[in-house]
Amino acid sequence: IRPRLICSSAGSSADQTRRHTMKNYVDLIGRIASDIETRSTQGGTDITNFTLVTSSPVLKDGKPVKKENGYNETYDEFHRITAFNGLGKTLAKHKKKGDVLNVMGRIHYTKWQDQQGNDRYGCEIIANEVLFL
Repeated sequence: IRPRLICSSAGSSADQTRRHTMKNYVDLIGRIASDIETRSTQGGTDITNFTLVTSSPVLKDGKPVKKENGYNETYDEFHRITAFNGLGKTLAKHKKKGDVLNVMGRIHYTKWQDQQGNDRYGCEIIANEVLFL
């Protein structure tokens, strides 16, 4: 059985958008790089935040760069993770800095103005599911 690629130029872009599911999905595996912090809003929502660090190999000409000790050189990226209510409580109760997690969720961007009126931007991962590894 050969896979089929279906392309159509018929119909408006609004029709095509309705036929296709758009996705905002993130799947990260990394180590907890900060203490897990939980706070509650006045409305009773628990918000849990922590930083997850992921590592990727440094590449040169498509090949991993080796350190003097023979290991691959890597660069780290730090991701701000937010979990709500029960998921966040479970993380805070059972996990700590250094533990490995698989975090699945979505990217959320924020914009606000600081006290001087300058626009500030932020990015976080809203966790929908977390696997303890």
